[in-house]
Amino acid sequence: MESNAISLRKLVGENIFAKIPAFKEGKLVTLKLLSVDLGGIWVESQEFMEDLLSGKQQTMTASTLVFFLPYAQILAIYTIVDSPWISKKAAE
Repeated sequence: MESNAISLRKLVGENIFAKIPAFKEGKLVTLKLLSVDLGGIWVESQEFMEDLLSGKQQTMTASTLVFFLPYAQILAIYTIVDSPWISKKAAE
């Protein structure tokens, strides 16, 4: 495998974007990738915490909640790579 190939393991510690049908109606969410397992990924999410605590007066917790997302529950994972993007309009 090439050294610059994209892999989930190389993205550990980074923010990724994902579509998870069971969360936020499948809209794109930002997740911090913490670990990659055979069956899924461990992540933390500000959006998930905000939703979880939305009915409470709490604005801070002593610990951060992390959760496991099985691959079967993830529709797509997106990341940003260090290469330019040029609109098709530029070629017109």
